[in-house]
Amino acid sequence: MAGRNGVDYHRLEIPFNKLNEKYDDLEITGINGFTLDNLPTEFDVIVLNRCSRQAEPYIQMAKDAGVKIILDLDDWIEVPSYSNHHDGINTPIVENQIKWTLTMADEIWCASQFLADNLMIEVPELTPVRYVPNAIDFDQPQFQPQRRKQDKYTIGYVAGSSHHKDAELLYNPLKNLLSQNDYNILVAGYSKQNDTYWNYITGLFTSGGNLDPRRFHKIEQMDVYNYAFTYNLCDLVVAPLNKDNFNRCKSNLKVLEAGAFNLPIVCSNLEPYKEFINQGLVYASEGNWDKRIKELIKSPAKGIRMGLKLGEYVREYYNIELINKKRYESILNLINK
Repeated sequence: MAGRNGVDYHRLEIPFNKLNEKYDDLEITGINGFTLDNLPTEFDVIVLNRCSRQAEPYIQMAKDAGVKIILDLDDWIEVPSYSNHHDGINTPIVENQIKWTLTMADEIWCASQFLADNLMIEVPELTPVRYVPNAIDFDQPQFQPQRRKQDKYTIGYVAGSSHHKDAELLYNPLKNLLSQNDYNILVAGYSKQNDTYWNYITGLFTSGGNLDPRRFHKIEQMDVYNYAFTYNLCDLVVAPLNKDNFNRCKSNLKVLEAGAFNLPIVCSNLEPYKEFINQGLVYASEGNWDKRIKELIKSPAKGIRMGLKLGEYVREYYNIELINKKRYESILNLINK
C-alpha cells in the first residue's frame, strides 16, 4: 500500500512491511481500495483503518465467507464540529460507516489506551479491543537524526491545518514571549490548499503579525516518507491539544517523534502524553506554556538532557519491532480460532 497519509503510513504500511520481512508464516498483501481485483476470500484476515471508504460490500462479503476482520482506529469515531475535516454532509456518513465496521470486526486495534477504554464504554458489546500503540521504525531514513544547528533556538510545531484549535492555546503564551529575541518559530505542514486555516495559524504563532518575520519560518507539507526531517531543524517541540474527548483519545505520536530526534517537548497535560509526563520525560504545560518554553530557551543543556532521556525511552518501548509483536500475536490468535 502506498502511504497516502500519516495514518496509512504509521498504522498500516510501515508495520505490515516490517511484519512481512520478519515473519515467514505471514503472507501480506497491501491493497489500495476494496475492489474485486483482490477477492476477500483470498485472505484469512483483513486489516483496515478508519480512513477506508466504500468498504461495506467488500467487508460484508469477507464476513460471510468467514474471513476475520481487524479494524484499526487511531482517533475517536466522531469528528468534532470545529475540525476542518468535519463536513456537515459527508462526516455523518463516514462516522456511521466506522460504527458499522465496528460491529463487523473480530478485533479492534486502538492507537491509545484511552481510546480503547472509551470505545468499550460507548459500545460494551464490541468484540475484543486491543491497545496497539504507534511506534517508530528507526530504519526509515527520515527517523535517523541529522540535526542542523540554526542561528537561534528554534521552537517547532509540526502538525496539519486541522489542529488550528489546538494552536490557539499558544497564542497568549507566545505573545508573552515577544520581548525576547533569542528564539525562532518554525511551523511545518503548511499547505496552500488550506490557506484560510494556515493564515489563521500563522497569526497565532506570530502573535497577530507582531513577531519579527525574520524569526518565523514555515515549511510546506511533505509526503509521509519525509515529513519527519523537519525535526532536524528544531531545538524544542510543542504539542498543544484542545481539552475535549476527541483529543483525549489521540495517540502519543508527537512525543514519539520528538523522542526519535532526542528533542525536548512541551505538551498539553492530556491522556496521550500522561505516561511521559508522569515519568518526567516531557514538560506538561499546566497552563504555563510561556514559562516552560522560556526555561528551555534559557537552559538549552537541560532540554538536551530531557530529549536524550525521552529518546532512550522511545527506543526501548516504542520501536516498531516490539510493538509489532502485538500485531503478530493478534493475527495468529484470530487465524487459529
